Amino acid sequence: MSNSDTKQARVDNLQQVQAARKEDSAGRVFKAIERLQKIDGKINFTTVAKEANVSVSYLYKYPEIKQRIAEVRNKQRSFPTSPVAQPNSSSTGKIIARLKEKIQQLENENKELKRKNEALAGQVYRVHYLQEQVERQQQIIEDLHGKLKGEQTDSKVTPISSKRKSTIDEQIQSELDSLDIGLNPTLNKTIKAATESTVLAAIAALKDQLSKKDIPNPGGWLNKAIREGWTKPELIPQQSAKPEYQIVTTSERPTKELISFDKLQELSTIFKQKDE
Repeated sequence: MSNSDTKQARVDNLQQVQAARKEDSAGRVFKAIERLQKIDGKINFTTVAKEANVSVSYLYKYPEIKQRIAEVRNKQRSFPTSPVAQPNSSSTGKIIARLKEKIQQLENENKELKRKNEALAGQVYRVHYLQEQVERQQQIIEDLHGKLKGEQTDSKVTPISSKRKSTIDEQIQSELDSLDIGLNPTLNKTIKAATESTVLAAIAALKDQLSKKDIPNPGGWLNKAIREGWTKPELIPQQSAKPEYQIVTTSERPTKELISFDKLQELSTIFKQKDE
């Protein structure tokens, strides 16, 4: 078969397909017009195209289809419109009244439900707020328990009923700061258990020792000094060694007793009586 024969066969096949499509579309259009007529539907190019599932331009493309739609549309316009049956006024009014009552009842129920919903939302918010407060308080209690356990680990806990100073005196704290001594639990407990004078005396003793030598652990030294009541040693004058022989100075010679004038007169009288 030559190329020309093949091309002609394709053209013939295409024409047959187009003719079949045209016939199918035209059949669907005429059937759509019949259906619209049966249901007293409005007939025009738009309604027919929609009912037949084709485009409006397709209807205008073929004169026979265009003419058929125009004829049916014109006939439909010439027919008088049938009057719409008026419903019974009394029964319709009752139905409308019942529907209005039902609508009003539903609106009232809806308002009540909204009010309850708002109240429940407020309660839920308050419950969440209280729950957050409880969780915060529980966290604070857990933190306090943790701190208490830590203090019990570092040092023995003093009973609340025992009479002990709750804070360190400002003068003692100032002295500790000047010596660069930090308060650990042990030293803090020792200072609070002792009197202020005892602590200050121990600090004075520490200062005296630091002026003489280096102390590796001033805090530990002070803690022991407070517990044992150490004080600063008093200065004692050094005594010189005794010489092998004693030198008597003028001030060490025995002093002569001076005789008063009345005593001299009394002695003179005694001597005169002896001469007589």
